[in-house]
Amino acid sequence: MSNRLPITPTVAGPAVVMNQFARCVLSFLIFFIAAPDTLRSETGTSFVSSNGNRIALTNPNLRVLFDPARPIVLGYEHSPSGTAFGGGNAEGRLAINGDAIPWNEWRIQVETNASALTYRMTLPRLSVSFDYAFSLAGTGLEVELRNIQDPTGSFRSLDWRHLPLLTCADPSFQFWSLTTGAPDSSSGGKMWTSDRSGLLSNTAPVKDFLIRGCLYHPQKVCVFVDGNYPLLPTTGEINGAHEYRLSLNTYQYRVRSKTMPPLKAQVVFLQDENGDGLSDVSDYCLWTNRRLPEPDPIYRTCLWYKIFMDLPATGVRTTCSQAEEIVRAIHNVTDGLPQLVYLVGWQYEGHDTGYPAMDKVNERIGGASALRSLVENGRSRYNTLISYHCNIDDTYTNHAAHDPSLLADNGNLSHCLDAESGKIFQRLEALMRTVPVQKTIHFDNTRITSPVRSQGIGILEELEAGIRPVDQFLKARGITMTTEGQNGIPIDCTDLFSAFWHYDTPLPTVQLWHRKIMGGGWGGHVGPQNRYQLGLGGSIHQDVSYKAIDRDALGEKVWREQFSWVQGSPGMTVSYEKDWDDLVQRIYLGGLLYQFYLEREMTLLRRIPGGVRQEYGNHEVLVENASGHLTVKWGDVLVAEDDDRFIPRDGSVYAYSLSGCNRSWKLPVALRGRKLQVHTLTREGRAVAPQFTIDGDSIRLTLPPKSPVKISVSTS
Repeated sequence: MSNRLPITPTVAGPAVVMNQFARCVLSFLIFFIAAPDTLRSETGTSFVSSNGNRIALTNPNLRVLFDPARPIVLGYEHSPSGTAFGGGNAEGRLAINGDAIPWNEWRIQVETNASALTYRMTLPRLSVSFDYAFSLAGTGLEVELRNIQDPTGSFRSLDWRHLPLLTCADPSFQFWSLTTGAPDSSSGGKMWTSDRSGLLSNTAPVKDFLIRGCLYHPQKVCVFVDGNYPLLPTTGEINGAHEYRLSLNTYQYRVRSKTMPPLKAQVVFLQDENGDGLSDVSDYCLWTNRRLPEPDPIYRTCLWYKIFMDLPATGVRTTCSQAEEIVRAIHNVTDGLPQLVYLVGWQYEGHDTGYPAMDKVNERIGGASALRSLVENGRSRYNTLISYHCNIDDTYTNHAAHDPSLLADNGNLSHCLDAESGKIFQRLEALMRTVPVQKTIHFDNTRITSPVRSQGIGILEELEAGIRPVDQFLKARGITMTTEGQNGIPIDCTDLFSAFWHYDTPLPTVQLWHRKIMGGGWGGHVGPQNRYQLGLGGSIHQDVSYKAIDRDALGEKVWREQFSWVQGSPGMTVSYEKDWDDLVQRIYLGGLLYQFYLEREMTLLRRIPGGVRQEYGNHEVLVENASGHLTVKWGDVLVAEDDDRFIPRDGSVYAYSLSGCNRSWKLPVALRGRKLQVHTLTREGRAVAPQFTIDGDSIRLTLPPKSPVKISVSTS
């Protein structure tokens, strides 16, 4: 790991802080006593003032105080909520390359203009200099390190030692942290994601390294730091006095032969972003989500799943011609909705063989000609994009492409060494010569936690000099990446991956990454989802195969050898031959409902007794998902109730009932007063409609169990 990157949460010792009450009182006094020697901007939106002991940046929403000689934020006053927060003091230090530098070693020039404050920092003994700049924007404080000058190449990292950016001594505030643990040796070094939350007043001392996180009081304000540093950018610490300290984490400037972009961050103050009358984690998730990068829209509109083709120990479970039969059947039972399919075991002798090479099609499934035919027929006949499940982490010594010089300490491939050697790009080019690759590719576990300590390669090097170049290489060719899941990756994955195969992250990330990281599913990775998990949203997250992969099909000996870790599941895959009704159930109860959600922004996710409440499009769609019951309403249209579905899609409605029902449904506005046609959908295509009657704006349907129906405007 990088020497300067803290990766293991630790309990902080007692900080050098004032008594909570005294600090709060002092913060308010500072704001009201500071003399306004004022430099106003022409617009009047923000201005700088000073009384010699304090410098203040002020706009109508926020007033921030600074040390007049050192780059230290002393406190904040947020006018709309009437709240004040503390900051740091001169007992803290900036640390260069791990060395805490006394303030008297810095040459600091303080400059102000009409609306900004800049500390020009120079450390003579290392010939390092940079500007540490502050300004106000709306209800936030913007922080930036810029104009970094390092002619000797000696500047590697910057730390803030006992120098928090914001502190809160009010025990009635709450916090939420999306954080990560230390590398797990049993899983190849993955750093599993978890969250922590609670009241400051009853939380034991802790220090979390944050992927994301916020501090909030539901009746007052939500506060957090957002920035451009990709790896655990902030820390959230609660000390023995129940004071919350929000700090910038290590800024590692040099990464191999590159330097990181200038650090930018902002301290943001939010109030009721989603209109529910509260300031909390949901507001934070909504604000953040709106600023995350937009993925390719194919992930929002396609039913996506994997087809498991071959694992040597189990034999071929799906040939290319059988895969086409699956694609055709799903095309028919959804009346032509777009699909996105990843093939598993398409290469060499089947799943997980041949790596790190990806340049040979598995002859056991039909060979290169059959695979190309499958891809072309998917595109031209079935509105289906077919791509590949691949692996760029693992390498096997019995394969010619294995290269010991690229190995990390844990035996996985080092993405950094792989990218620097150019060999990963040669293998990807060979893949693209071997099989047609368009728009998307799926990578299995994509660890960035495989260090090469002898060469100074840690997490940031693996990310920025390893995986990032692969992402750029593929995007230059119009291809975006998906991966197995958050799955031990200690970052916000939204600028790398467009979709997850599984969601295995804490509940607030449902809203945090809604429409930005698609797919996934909640609950166990094999077996069907329950009603609660289906209601949260997600795609099929169990592989589909033609032949079954279960105890009965494989025999007890092979099952135990290959899948002894599977507990309580009838099989590893959903079998087209054996589990067709189950597959249709997953599509209609889960996949289509999730796509309905994806058409809209999620504006609220909140725990309620027994479950959660979700809202989409500012109250347009309401989801009550609690105590074993699910209700989804779109205005006066009931979209889902328990195991019944009436899902609007592209001017039509897809209806389904697990147990069968006879009930009346309010039609969407686009179908009211129109001549309608109704078809039962089967794996062979459209069939005779079930019994139905139209009464005004409603339709009464008799739905047989597990038999999907499509309602649309008549074309005759």
